[in-house]
Amino acid sequence: MIDVSYNNIKSGLVKLICEELKTLLDRLPKEEGAETSAIKVGFVTYNKILHFYNVKSALAQPQMMVVSDVAEMFVPLLDGFLVNFQESRAVINNLLEQIPDMFADTNESETVFSPIIQAGVEALKAAECSGKLFIFQSSIPTAEAPGKLKNRDDLKLVGTEKEKTLFQPQRGVYEQLTKDCVAQGCCVDLFLFPNQFVDIATMGDVPSHTSGSIYKYSNFQVEVNGQQFLSDLRRDVEKSIGFDAIMRVRTGTGFRATDFFGAIYMNNTTDVEMAAVDCDKAVTVEFKHDDTLSEESGAVMQCALLYTTIGGQRRLRIHNLSLNCSSQLSELYKSCETDALINFFAKSAYRAMLTQPLKTVREILVNQTAHMLACYRKNCASLSAASQICEQYLREIGLLCT
Repeated sequence: MIDVSYNNIKSGLVKLICEELKTLLDRLPKEEGAETSAIKVGFVTYNKILHFYNVKSALAQPQMMVVSDVAEMFVPLLDGFLVNFQESRAVINNLLEQIPDMFADTNESETVFSPIIQAGVEALKAAECSGKLFIFQSSIPTAEAPGKLKNRDDLKLVGTEKEKTLFQPQRGVYEQLTKDCVAQGCCVDLFLFPNQFVDIATMGDVPSHTSGSIYKYSNFQVEVNGQQFLSDLRRDVEKSIGFDAIMRVRTGTGFRATDFFGAIYMNNTTDVEMAAVDCDKAVTVEFKHDDTLSEESGAVMQCALLYTTIGGQRRLRIHNLSLNCSSQLSELYKSCETDALINFFAKSAYRAMLTQPLKTVREILVNQTAHMLACYRKNCASLSAASQICEQYLREIGLLCT
């Protein structure tokens, strides 16, 4: 999904993307042991209207189909839109050569956003498969279309009780779009190249709930930011991925999973739904114990993940874990994992920002880390080498959280 509005053409981004895709599509992820990837690819360019491309291998030239009615989005073709890259290589390369020239003289600066995602969902529905959208967007969507956004960057709210509203996404169209994406197994990755304010809180809401990623390159220049962008894009395209995943965490008696954090969607309190899952995604689970845990039997838990491979196979991956329990605080602190704690604090703080002022969120983080350090100092501090190492880890947590 390539934004071909004036800013992206002028900066050279569109040409850079097209040149890179000619070789990058050869490195699409594939099943272990397979010679070629089973993933199919399709192309859409857009500004305030959408251009779909027929790249069927039997064609001598790619064919463009324009959809100008963005209020009622549909995919104008089925056969020839999603194709195997190896089979349609010549037609696709031809298209990638033509796109920068086709829009070289454009003066259109307005763009849409919601209709692009809806088009991707509709295409996957028609193909009866899951998938991933790569969207290269230059600006906030201001064209008359569903999901149109306004500049709401009000500096007067910074430091006030209403500051939290700046981080809250605008719901409506985007809330329904998130549900549609998750139901279809459609992951959304968003690459942003803004020269001015862009409403990431709203535009990033769909990626944040479909196991997607958000990349932002302010005032993009090919010479300055080009290599970083290409590095991010290559990793994003090449990494192994699963689709349409559902995860459930089960525990033994005495404790239970109470909260989940990550780029996930939850329709109930137990099932963690992910449009896609890959090596760069972490789901953080918060546990609470309602009863005394036995030091003899320990604490047992199971994480079950049902997902679809890129080859279309439905698979189940199960992790069983048994942890020791101890009544000694010193044993607890020795086993603490700094990275896991930071991950939890960061995600819980991000969620709290949506409902509480930043000052309050900051105070909560400081108080939590101060309490951890004070408890350690009171109950566990000693001159032993192991104790000093543990204390160093805790100090790192305190520095990162403050």
